[in-house]
Amino acid sequence: MKYGVIVCPKCGMAKGVEAAKKTTTCQCGREIELSHVRLQLRTDSPLELAKSVADANASIRGGKPMPTGKKRGRRDAYSFAAEAARQVRDPIERVKAVSEVLTKAKGEFTMDDLRRVATILGKEEAEDLLARLLEHNLVYETSAGVYRAV
Repeated sequence: MKYGVIVCPKCGMAKGVEAAKKTTTCQCGREIELSHVRLQLRTDSPLELAKSVADANASIRGGKPMPTGKKRGRRDAYSFAAEAARQVRDPIERVKAVSEVLTKAKGEFTMDDLRRVATILGKEEAEDLLARLLEHNLVYETSAGVYRAV
């Protein structure tokens, strides 16, 4: 089971949570939706979680930046592109968002990059995404198999 450290947006104190849960309640009484806050540290160990929460609260009270652990979650460009696509309902705007995020993060992208995003999304095939992008002139091919958002 994965655990994480969050910071309450109301009182500013750190709290340990189970990452699989949807909500938690802070000691100040605020109910926090975990999808709306960032996990500061991820771990599999409840003992490491307790130590991390204590360290985080000590640093917050002392005015220091929050400690970052080696297991802190980092997301890649593909996750950001998939997240951008999930927020858009229109299919054309969805693929446009994917191409813009990939271009911003990587400069240029390939079919393999689109495949990774399509795998995360689980809805469409990468070939369909690319066909739609080319059909609506949302990307151009900079070299063979390498694309960039317009």
